[in-house]
Formats: sequence, C-alpha cells, structure tokens
Amino acid sequence: MNVLITADIHPYLQQRMETLGFTVDVKIDIERAALLSIIHKYDILIITTYTKADVALLDKAVRLKIIGRVGSGMENVNTEYAQQKNIYCINSPEGNGNAVGEHSLAMLLCLMNNITKSNIELKQAIFQREANRGAELDGKTVGIIGYGHTGKAFAKKLRGFEVDILVYDKYHLAKDNVVKNVSLDDIKKQCNVISFHVPYNAETHHFCNTDFMQQCTQKPIVINTSRGAVLDTNAIIQALNQQQISGLCIDVFEDEPINKNQLHAVEVYQQLLAFPNVVATPHIAGWTHESKYKLVQILMDKIELCLSKL
Repeated sequence: MNVLITADIHPYLQQRMETLGFTVDVKIDIERAALLSIIHKYDILIITTYTKADVALLDKAVRLKIIGRVGSGMENVNTEYAQQKNIYCINSPEGNGNAVGEHSLAMLLCLMNNITKSNIELKQAIFQREANRGAELDGKTVGIIGYGHTGKAFAKKLRGFEVDILVYDKYHLAKDNVVKNVSLDDIKKQCNVISFHVPYNAETHHFCNTDFMQQCTQKPIVINTSRGAVLDTNAIIQALNQQQISGLCIDVFEDEPINKNQLHAVEVYQQLLAFPNVVATPHIAGWTHESKYKLVQILMDKIELCLSKL
C-alpha cells in the first residue's frame, strides 16, 4: 500500500507503516492543487487540522481506503461521503486529552493570577503589586461544556482544587462522582468559569455568542480549547468591552493561522489580544512532546484494526 502523510507528525507512525511493507511519502504542508494531483496514487492518507478531505479530494482518491486524522476534530473530513466510498475515517482524540486538560488549567491560573500581564510589565521595568492582585480558584464553580476526552481531562486536573464542577453534555451523561450533570441554563447561572470541549459542527457553530454571554450571570472566565468557531469572536470582543465576562483563555481561532495575508482577521485579533484579561496561545493546547507520540501511536493501532477488516 502507498501512504501519504501531509503533516509534521511523530516518525513512529511512518516507521510502523514501513515495517508493514508500505511505501510512505511525507509531504508536509502540501499545497491543495498538488495534493489533488497525486491523491489517486494512495491507499492511506494521514492528515491533521488543515488538510481538507472533501468531496473534490475524495472523488480523485480512487484507491483510498483509510483517512487517519492525527488528533480529535473531524470537521475537515467529509466522513459521510467517505463512508459512501467505503473509506474508513479514524482519529485519535485519546492522544492529547491530558495535554489539553493541563493547558486549560494552566491558562486559567495564568489569567486569574495575572501572570502573563505582570510578566509583560516586568519586562518593561514596571513593578506593580496591587494592580496585579490575583484571585484564587478555590471555592469557584467551573462549568465544562462537552464531556469527552478533553472535558474529562480538564475535570481530572481540577480535582486538586476545592471547586464545584458542573458538566453539560447534550449526548452523554458524566458517570463521574466528582462532577455534577446539569442543564445548560445551570452552567450559565452558576459558573465562574466556563470551558468549551465540544466538537465543531453546525450545531456548535458560534455556540458561545452574544445571547449566551448575556445569560451568564456570574460574569465567567471563558476558556476555549476546542475549535475557534465555537466562539463568535466579535461577540467575545463585545462581551469583554461590556464586562459581561471576566476574561478569556483562548487557544483556537476562527481564522487559522492568523497571518498578515488576512488583514481583516489580523485587525480583529489585535483588538481581542489587546485586552489585559485575555490569555491566548496559538493552537498548542494539545501540542506537547508527549502527545505528539501518543496521537500517532493510538492512530496506528486503529489503522491496523481497519486493515484487518479490508
């Protein structure tokens, strides 16, 4: 079989593929046109966030049997159309749940204790103590929306703190005695922190919008490590301006990557990132050295299971 890897992933997956006798081509960040011109040669396609396996690609992928998404979200894969073509679509959300849980907690503590803000000030020889007086997580109520791999991991990291953890998941009840299943209205009314851990689809597009934040009575800190468009960026900016939320921890954006070729997007994010109560990172919550290996190890196990069914 011929395998195409389009992203910079841990070499473990390539090594295992080659052990099976497969021919592996690695074309990191291949341009769309080039990908469409060669996809007909491959039986297995390995991608991450930014490669789209849509109808146009799948129609040209006449040999394709498996699409392996390194990571969690499958919004860049037309899974329904792929299944019509008998193509297995698999991912590895188990691989970076712990990393996302740790990162979510790190950003939250960073924001509540003014670590980023005061660090920037110190580098400018500004020494302010009272202006950077922090708040403690102890005693707060944390809401987790979406209780899959990353939501569960975040809850696990919170267990060392004296916090109440409320969970809303439309499709799954949490079976964990340290969290409480509640309604979405309960999350909005009771939580000092609200963290999003949902997949991106039509149902979750701009889930956190103006109406959502206006209904949050505790002026919560909002955390998003799921997908950028789960939050309405313009609504978030408005909520920060109007102090409807106390702060934002954000790792994912509606426009990725943010660069100078997207002038409008750059201007919007400059507004967002200018707030002192915003802690932001460039989609790295699940991007640890450990998760880089775990993501492909889990994915390769699933690929071999699929191969046994071919």
